[in-house]
Amino acid sequence: MIIEVKCEVKEISGEPEGTSLEESVFKTLCHQKRRDILRFIGERRQATFTEIKNSVRVEDSSSLSYHLNALAPLVVQAEGKYSLSELGRDVYYLLCKITTYSVSASIVNFLRKGLPAAIVSNAILWAAAILAISTLEGRPHQMTIFIFAALWFISNIILYSLMKRVRE
Repeated sequence: MIIEVKCEVKEISGEPEGTSLEESVFKTLCHQKRRDILRFIGERRQATFTEIKNSVRVEDSSSLSYHLNALAPLVVQAEGKYSLSELGRDVYYLLCKITTYSVSASIVNFLRKGLPAAIVSNAILWAAAILAISTLEGRPHQMTIFIFAALWFISNIILYSLMKRVRE
């Protein structure tokens, strides 16, 4: 069952009275500057108008006032400082989780693309090491070649299992 929560007060941002809180919050978050303001205040716990303006690089004071007014359900002002409301903190944590997820997804995509090349490079390096040991020692000990071959096999199994995990 979906429960829709209605805004009790007409939004300062100009939204009609019948707009749900959910719609209002997501519409507010569509703007990058507002997300930046939320992140800045969330990281600092509270900030002055000037600190926000300088950090978020808003063009002028009237633009920042407009964005802060649009963030009214998420940001509160007391004693000349802005801080996050309870809902604002929840939205801030959601933004942090989304950012973390995005970074993690980027790393996984990078690994998906680069891991096969790492496996091939690893195999070539180990093969070169085994070849170097066998030619440089003259008559290599069978145990040395066996140890190098075993290490080559183990390292490639580790890389292969990483690749399988990343693809899942």
